[in-house]
Amino acid sequence: MNAEQDAVLIRPYEPRDRAAVRTICCDTADRGERVENFFPDREVFADLLTRYYTDHEPESCWVGEHAGEVCGYITGCLDTRRFIRVMAFSVAPRLLFKAVRRDLMKYPQAKQFIRGNLGLWIRGTKKSVNFDEYPSHLHVNLKPGFRAKGLGGELVKRFLDQAKAAGSRGVHANVREDSERARAFFERLGFRAGDRHPVMRNENVPGGVIHAIIFCMKL
Repeated sequence: MNAEQDAVLIRPYEPRDRAAVRTICCDTADRGERVENFFPDREVFADLLTRYYTDHEPESCWVGEHAGEVCGYITGCLDTRRFIRVMAFSVAPRLLFKAVRRDLMKYPQAKQFIRGNLGLWIRGTKKSVNFDEYPSHLHVNLKPGFRAKGLGGELVKRFLDQAKAAGSRGVHANVREDSERARAFFERLGFRAGDRHPVMRNENVPGGVIHAIIFCMKL
């Protein structure tokens, strides 16, 4: 690690980090590009991708802090079955209500995105992962300028240690099929590639659907 990396503090997520996590999520939503490339509302998008973790299981999240600002995070879930239930009965209904209140459904792009992706996110990896063997899951995201310096691996390690201590048998992660960098990252950490499945509809990619590969690790 270089001097800049040494100055990064990895610590448990705190409620004060919520806005920063949502900002990083939206700024890097499309392989490092801003969410506005394919969806017009940051609030709704951030709810879809981060609300479960920050509001329902914050104890399983970690952040990297540099010069007093969050520069990366890992959102984790120890029990994916619980994630699916909470998404279906709490997060998704609130998200739909917010979308209607903000009049998003008048925009064809937003309407198609929400209708097309809510089901994918609620179901998640239900048909692609054995939750008895790999009940936990994670997502890691970093600001530009803090990648390829070891921070992502350190964040993942913190969650893996936490999941193992909690008695989890294994962890999985959805990794975009079209991101060679992300796939190589998880392979270096010892994850093994598994099934491929659709995770998001996006008109900016060939075929209009983003696919992911499930990467798994036994603990």
